[in-house]
Amino acid sequence: MRYFNDELLPHYRNNNLSKSDKLQIINDLWEDYKNGLLDQEVIKWIVDNDRFGHFTCSLIVEDMLRKKIIKKDFTGRTSQKTYEQKKNPFIL
Repeated sequence: MRYFNDELLPHYRNNNLSKSDKLQIINDLWEDYKNGLLDQEVIKWIVDNDRFGHFTCSLIVEDMLRKKIIKKDFTGRTSQKTYEQKKNPFIL
């Protein structure tokens, strides 16, 4: 489970968070991921319960797959096409 201001993260549709709070949550998720503090259980809880930040967690899972940190998606939500595409030499 993930907390923000001593409360569980709200559902992504039913929240009264300000834009700065939303940005803070997203930045905290990315920073925790970069520092190795974000657990797979926390990511799975956020994605499974549709908490605010579930899209960011999906992007984090895709990044983990791309970097080969994990071998398969443990949330069951991300598309395999996004990280398995080979780069074309003409695409910047």
